[in-house]
Amino acid sequence: MSKPIVRAVRSAILGVALVTLVGVTSGQLKSTAKVMTLTPMDYVEIRQLVNRYAFALDTGSSNGYDYADLFAADGEFMRPYARGREQLAALARGSRLGPDNTVHYIMNHVIEPTPDGAIGKAYLIEFNWDIAPAQAAGGTGRGAGAGPTNGWDIVGRKAGELARTGGHYEDVYIKTQVGWRFKKRDFIPSTSGADPAPLAPPRIPADAAPIDTSAPLVPPANFVAPTQQSSLTATDYLEIAQLVASYGHALDSGYGKGENGEAYAGLYTADASFAGATGHDQLVRLGQIQPRGPDFVRHYLTNHVIEPMPGGAKGKEYLAVVDNGENGKASALFLGGHYEDTYVKMPEGWRIKTRRLFPPRSGPQAAATPSAASAAQVAGTATVASPSSSLSAGDTIEIQQLIARSAYALDTAAERGAAYAQLFMTDGALITKTAGPAEIKGRTQLAAFAMGDLTHRGPEFVREYLTNYIIQPSRGGATGRVYVVWIEVGENGNQGIIQGGGHYEDEYVKTREGWRIGRRTFVPSRLGPRDIYDVDRARAGRAPAP
Repeated sequence: MSKPIVRAVRSAILGVALVTLVGVTSGQLKSTAKVMTLTPMDYVEIRQLVNRYAFALDTGSSNGYDYADLFAADGEFMRPYARGREQLAALARGSRLGPDNTVHYIMNHVIEPTPDGAIGKAYLIEFNWDIAPAQAAGGTGRGAGAGPTNGWDIVGRKAGELARTGGHYEDVYIKTQVGWRFKKRDFIPSTSGADPAPLAPPRIPADAAPIDTSAPLVPPANFVAPTQQSSLTATDYLEIAQLVASYGHALDSGYGKGENGEAYAGLYTADASFAGATGHDQLVRLGQIQPRGPDFVRHYLTNHVIEPMPGGAKGKEYLAVVDNGENGKASALFLGGHYEDTYVKMPEGWRIKTRRLFPPRSGPQAAATPSAASAAQVAGTATVASPSSSLSAGDTIEIQQLIARSAYALDTAAERGAAYAQLFMTDGALITKTAGPAEIKGRTQLAAFAMGDLTHRGPEFVREYLTNYIIQPSRGGATGRVYVVWIEVGENGNQGIIQGGGHYEDEYVKTREGWRIGRRTFVPSRLGPRDIYDVDRARAGRAPAP
């Protein structure tokens, strides 16, 4: 493939440059000293720490102390600067915070071991759901709550908008006697260009009171750190995470088959309830009345927190329903909020027992009734045998890290695109199923592709947000499906824009150097035809949309 074609393809698909993180995070050089060995449960717990961060910050729960207790005794957040429990708690207090507030959507979490703990990096995008009702109606003239009977017709309705904050976090984690905590977290706003201006140093108050680090850390209230409990294994956490990640794939496309009813209902137990539908048949129907298509992508889930409880587990995660330029409309945020779930381990694997959607609302509200299970009751949760996978927990985590790294490599064009290319096999390929399909094969072409438009790339640039990872073993290694949305974060106070999205279909191969991408196919989101629906919502019991 010639260089002009590579450049044209890059521009047509993404419009900007790509990048990765390989062994070094921006501003965080890896020490030459021997690093810690992180177990699968360590990776699970660090992820849970980062996922809990969004809930604690957006809700301001426990007067900000749930947020503060994610940090070590002398932990720091850099901008605005806060150190120690009292200062950190003060960051998570405000009039807009409340139990249903969802603002901080965190994706692409990469974790690297260090001699004394771990470092990490994660993308952030903020969404604003407090927009006027007239906007939420999408200009249909029918009002926000009186939409047409066919859900296909309201795809593209606007119920939220991008806030003016996006970029990435850079973290330092430390393992304490009560689990992993943040030692330091810094936020780096997205900035395009190869040489962004350095950030001003954090303003550290000269008269800041000393931090007492002698008192022992207290376990977080109403949470059992994964490494501090034994009722769920690392594999359980990974399987529950994949169950929830499957939700969008099943509901939006039926895993690429278009018919979604059985795929959607199969995520639940036989007697599960959601959105007014109870049991298998009603859940099938609930899926079938939703907008769908073989390539449709809509439900993006992130910030998934999982906790053991008697009889299984419970969880919560953020939802953003993104319409990627469907029906000739601009890309829009259709729905947001968070789910609260319970999960049960069945002979065939983990399933959703209950699910409830809490629409986003800022400001204080009456808190939901907490679970009656205490931390002391968690130990000894019953387990049921489930089919084993040829992928170990370590393999699954390494592939997840490979996926997350691909976003950094793509957006930063690190090492002049070589960082992205090296995530692929030497003969690996990126295939695009866009209007002008193409195949970019081999590391030379892949590196050229990652370079892209050099005015829209750089070490602090973020654009490719990935979530909903599904990873399955295959004869040659593993396969994957991953949701992608490209968000151009507003720079210099400008409004950002959702540029589009879809999903990747991946093939992974285990090499001597670790897991690599053998083949990646990008499939843009496409809504199926309107006439596939039998969606008279009156006859369907007026079940609300999932």
